[in-house]
This record gives sequence, C-alpha cells and structure tokens, in this order.
Amino acid sequence: MELLVGLMLLAIIATAAGSSLSPMLKIYARANDMAEWNTLLDNIANRMISDLSQATVPLDFTVNPVTNDDITIVIDGIDVDYSISADGILLINGNPFLEKNYYKQKSVNFSCRPEGPDVAYILTITISHDRGGEAISRDYAVRPLVLNSWP
Repeated sequence: MELLVGLMLLAIIATAAGSSLSPMLKIYARANDMAEWNTLLDNIANRMISDLSQATVPLDFTVNPVTNDDITIVIDGIDVDYSISADGILLINGNPFLEKNYYKQKSVNFSCRPEGPDVAYILTITISHDRGGEAISRDYAVRPLVLNSWP
C-alpha cells in the first residue's frame, strides 16, 4: 500500500514538472530558431556589405532592374555577381554562398537601391521560411568606396 501511494505521489509530481517544462521547451525552441535566422542573416549581410563597401564603380542593376535582386559589384576590376537560386539560396558568381543544409528550409531575398543625396545604397535582406508565414528583414545603409573618391 505504501509503495502504491509513493508511486501515485511520484506520478503527480512528474506530471506537474512535465507540464511546467513544456512551455519552457517551446520558448527554448523558438529562441533557438530565431538565433539561427539571425546568424544566417548576419553572415549574408556581412558578406554583402563588405563587397558593397569595396565597390570601385557604381552598382550595375541591369540584370533585373525591376526587383533589384540581382546585382553586380565591381571590386578592383573584378565582377562579383549576387543572385538568388530557384530554391532561395544566395549565389555569388553562380556558386552558393553557404551550403544548402545551412539554410534549413529558409529562403533568402535581397534588394539594393540608391538612396539619399550622397547616393548611398540601401541593402534590404529578407529571410523567410519555405513553409510560408514567418520572415525577418533588415535594411542596411552602405556607402561604396567609389562614392568617396575625389574629383
């Protein structure tokens, strides 16, 4: 009888502990997912901003002038082409920037447009979930070296 009462108390305590841990596990999973999104966004932004900052001629938007999601950056006479693959992966000169498994069912999109009197560029990077719904987006103001040259 004492063993049965002990098991019942253990079951009640385990149920209470489990029900209090479930919301914490959901919060942890959500925080972990957001950290992955932000890491992917930061890695892509750092690479693109670095290249945009080193541009030695004005950006070429001739590939897709409507959406501006394909750009060519010229750095010291070398073309660096940015585009998006059909499955939402950032391509640099036709090669994936990161391996496909790094994206984990996320798609990348970007746009870049001239902005303001000093003709700095606004780079917008958006990462969305392939299953729809959620997306995060950030804007970055970038001033290429070509704009800093003296006449």
